[in-house]
Amino acid sequence: MSLLTICQNAAQEIRVAKPSTIVGNTDETAVMLLRAASRAGKVLARRHDWQVLQKEATITTADATASYALASDYDHHVNDTLWDRTNYWKMNGPTSPQDWQTLQSGIVTSGVRRWFRVKAGLMYIYPTPSSADTLAYEYVSNGWCQDAGGTAQTDWAADTDTGVISEYLIEAGTIWRGLKAMGMAYAEEKQEHDAEVDLAVMRDAGAPTVQMHGEAKFDYGVNVPEGGFG
Repeated sequence: MSLLTICQNAAQEIRVAKPSTIVGNTDETAVMLLRAASRAGKVLARRHDWQVLQKEATITTADATASYALASDYDHHVNDTLWDRTNYWKMNGPTSPQDWQTLQSGIVTSGVRRWFRVKAGLMYIYPTPSSADTLAYEYVSNGWCQDAGGTAQTDWAADTDTGVISEYLIEAGTIWRGLKAMGMAYAEEKQEHDAEVDLAVMRDAGAPTVQMHGEAKFDYGVNVPEGGFG
């Protein structure tokens, strides 16, 4: 579903004239719908760490280099995902500013594990690397929409843009925001939107089943048979 389709569907629900174009259109209705669709997408992207926005990136360290650029579409870190794949170690962090200054300024004896901190768009590694090692981490992308060629974007730029996150939810968010902007009643539409978002969050990427009636038949990470020990 394109931005144009989202806005035209919303216009039909709001019962205003459907614009033939959105981006670059100076008509008041088109401007209002674009603003509503933009707000709907941005707020929705911040509502949850949607699995469709979760990505993996790698860093190759270099001798005497302490800081490294993050992925170009980096929004925020997925905790407990940074690993030193060369040495098979989990990295310590993200480190708080206080602990980081202790590492930088205090009397610290370095162990085999590395620490990291994310600030100012960079990832800092302690101790400063002295070799070329591969670090891998997961993060949430800020590209909640994309152009017709699939390039991620942080906002709508053309009528042919599509949503990376749920376009159904973006449309629902556009409808109630459009009604509000027009000075119409919107409480029912907002309630429906919020309920659909909550349902989508609950279903997103699934979840493990909690066993309430005894042990599970398979325990991930445990390589011990259930019986027949000898």
